[in-house]
Amino acid sequence: MAQSVSYSQGEFVAAQWSFTQITKTPFTTGTELLEDTGGNLGSNWFHSSTLAQASGTNRYRVANINSTFTYDPRVNGALASLSFSYDLLGLSTAGYSEPFFGNYVPTLRQDGLFFFLSNGTLRPTTSWATYSITSAGVTNWVDPNNQSGLLRPDFSVNGTTMEFGYIMSGGGDCPFVGQVCSAASFSSRLDNFSVTANAVSTVPEPSTYALMAAGLGVLMLVQRRRRQRA
Repeated sequence: MAQSVSYSQGEFVAAQWSFTQITKTPFTTGTELLEDTGGNLGSNWFHSSTLAQASGTNRYRVANINSTFTYDPRVNGALASLSFSYDLLGLSTAGYSEPFFGNYVPTLRQDGLFFFLSNGTLRPTTSWATYSITSAGVTNWVDPNNQSGLLRPDFSVNGTTMEFGYIMSGGGDCPFVGQVCSAASFSSRLDNFSVTANAVSTVPEPSTYALMAAGLGVLMLVQRRRRQRA
């Protein structure tokens, strides 16, 4: 039977988390802080991003990985899927016609490479809300800097240890050629992060049971004939 391994943290331990800048265009800056208050009960991660007056597409992405949230397929078995849950809150925004607090997406790191969930982008609102993503298989994960889908994590029994966390992405698009859009800033909070690793099921398929039953029946018939001949 498949086993699930779950990790969760509401009162964050700063020493267990590490930030890595994934993407930064010239006109963006960001701040990441662990704050003791202001969370959805207790400590939380505070993120803010600033986009200077610029044209074109500008992005700021930072990954936050927990070194104690790990799964090793060589020890725990091949991985079937991953499920994530966390609370988000949008705080403030300026420079846009509608609130935009940045996006959050589940992330894993394997062999030094980052992968994010291609269909798991979540945008916080102005009140605390819990966001959940369940049963994300290996084909749902892509390299954030090369989203072709050619490079994916290894969920098989040969895969190396995976670490889990999230990516916060901020930025903006100035869609018109030659136009310079106004500066913008936005901030948000994340709390109560959890991840569940679901191993591949080892329960035999019904067809396997049928073959086992047929084989047992043949053995019983052979033994019966031997006893009759004796």
